[in-house]
Formats: sequence, structure tokens, C-alpha cells
Amino acid sequence: MRTVNVPLGNRSYAIRIGSGLLAQLGRECARLKLGERCAIITDTNVGRRYAKPAYESLLKAGFDPSLITVPAGETAKSLKSVSHCYDQLASIGW
Repeated sequence: MRTVNVPLGNRSYAIRIGSGLLAQLGRECARLKLGERCAIITDTNVGRRYAKPAYESLLKAGFDPSLITVPAGETAKSLKSVSHCYDQLASIGW
């Protein structure tokens, strides 16, 4: 596993890069003592490969994940996509 530190003062964080890390997502989030409700926001390309393992890892660790998918590509980087995400979150009671 490789770790890349992002130096942002008091907002600094580490990015972990390596094989098999997605299966540890739920355990790592639990270690951080995050709230049990969470959302996975992904695009159609990335979601096809990674959404299910991320969802299952979070579920296994006791989280209540919701999946929100936006279209892939630059056109999805818009206020319309942000609005879609907010609408989806509102529909599940956030």
C-alpha cells in the first residue's frame, strides 16, 4: 500500500492507494466513528466497477449506505448533477 499525504494545514488528509483497499472501506469509516448513514456518489463508469464492493463493505460494517449515480463525463460536472444528488438525498430523508 502507498500513502499520499495531502498537506492542507488543519484539513490535511492521507490517500491510500493499493490492491484490496475497497473491502476495508467500512472498517476504516467505522474506525473514524462516522455517523451510520452515508451516501456513495459515483458516476456510471466508476460505479459499474466499484459501487457494489463499496456499498457491501459499508453495509457489513454497520452503515446504512445509499447509492447515488450521475452520468459519466464532463457534462455531469454541473449544477444540474449537484441538484440531482441533493434531490436523491432529500428523497431518503436527509
